[in-house]
Amino acid sequence: MLVDDNAAFRQSLILVIDGQPDLVVCGEAGSAEDALAILGQTDPDVAVVDVTLPGMNGIELTQEIRVRHPEIAVVVLTMHDASLHAASASRAGAEAYLQKQSGMKPLLEAIRRVTARS
Repeated sequence: MLVDDNAAFRQSLILVIDGQPDLVVCGEAGSAEDALAILGQTDPDVAVVDVTLPGMNGIELTQEIRVRHPEIAVVVLTMHDASLHAASASRAGAEAYLQKQSGMKPLLEAIRRVTARS
């Protein structure tokens, strides 16, 4: 599942992830509130979450996902430098923290890595 307030970026991620033979995007949301509303319906293995979201931020969303759906791994994907939010994301329960500018390969590797743990 993808959670990012930028619809164009979400669509780009969907194209890349759905293009992988072993991955599929089962849902998307532009806000934390929307994500929480559909998480139970989509049953994802992994939520890819941006830090900057309208309303509740991605760190708070990560905490909520871990409480409500502990079986869902969280990968934080953001434009923010790791020094700003990586420790908070980890404390909140994120299993990976990546910067958007790192590219798609590290994201796909992180998704596969956290999925393999479950």
